[in-house]
Amino acid sequence: MRMGMIAVPLLALMLMGFAHDPRGSGNVVLGQEFKIKNGREAVIRGEKLSIKVQSVSDSRCPSGATCIWAGNGEVVIKVAKKNKKQVLAKLNTSTEPKEITYRGFKIKLIALSPYPKINQSIDPKNYESTIVVTKDK
Repeated sequence: MRMGMIAVPLLALMLMGFAHDPRGSGNVVLGQEFKIKNGREAVIRGEKLSIKVQSVSDSRCPSGATCIWAGNGEVVIKVAKKNKKQVLAKLNTSTEPKEITYRGFKIKLIALSPYPKINQSIDPKNYESTIVVTKDK
């Protein structure tokens, strides 16, 4: 087998590894909502600000169930700005805080998906947070 026949598919596989994943790695735009999967990190383009979803706790009332309380989805994020101290923060779907301020930025949890269904468990890696980052005024 010729070397060229091996190199082309190998190069294609390597390039696919560098492709942009909008579900939680790479650059996102300040002021625009973005989705980030549990365990993944996003960087705000031009701001040297990174956000990583560390964990998700979900006590929301599953669809198809009758609950006394609607419950809450809690997302723990690690926020860091280049050369500055990183912080861990909790963002919630139903209770406070739904947003935090960090070094001149507001970071807000818009949504958490998928929504739980009765008698169905959700693999933690399948959770996806919708977040928006804006400049704090």
